[in-house]
Amino acid sequence: MVKQQSDTHNNYTLEDITSRFDSAEGWSDVFLKIISDVQTNISHIYVAKGLYNGKTVGLQIELNSNIGAGIVNGALDSQSGFMSHAVQIKSIGQESDEFVKALAELYEQTTSKGFTKQTISATAFSLNEKSVNLDKKDYYRLKLFFEENDENLYSEVFLNINTEKREIEIHEKDESYREPIIKTWTKE
Repeated sequence: MVKQQSDTHNNYTLEDITSRFDSAEGWSDVFLKIISDVQTNISHIYVAKGLYNGKTVGLQIELNSNIGAGIVNGALDSQSGFMSHAVQIKSIGQESDEFVKALAELYEQTTSKGFTKQTISATAFSLNEKSVNLDKKDYYRLKLFFEENDENLYSEVFLNINTEKREIEIHEKDESYREPIIKTWTKE
């Protein structure tokens, strides 16, 4: 049983990042509240935060606004569904250091490092039957691919964004990706 924690942050109530998911299922999934959304001509830059063990944790996640439908007429469409460098994840400072420590704990990985100072870039595959339109209030599902050219760091996660509820979910794809995710997100 996860203890519910909440904190009001700039008119948003932050909740424990694990409070919505059942750990009995075996996955260590997290969710974050979008506290800011800056639109550029090709993307949305979100700052998303939550709580873990009473500490505020968070990330900056930039999503390309032009990700096509990945499922067309009931079949996978790799032509429009894949986009290289579609997602950029960046540190927002101490809160990102706390986020990666929280994720490492949930993933049963050991790290004393903070969140990388580098931008983490991921290829995205849209798990949607429609193009992603971040200007509309909707729910979009993406599969992210990290470090595709390094077999030791290659990893995947699911990233879901609910633009209506202003939430981002990070779901585990496979437990075998836990170590490479933490190594990638703490790379010096």
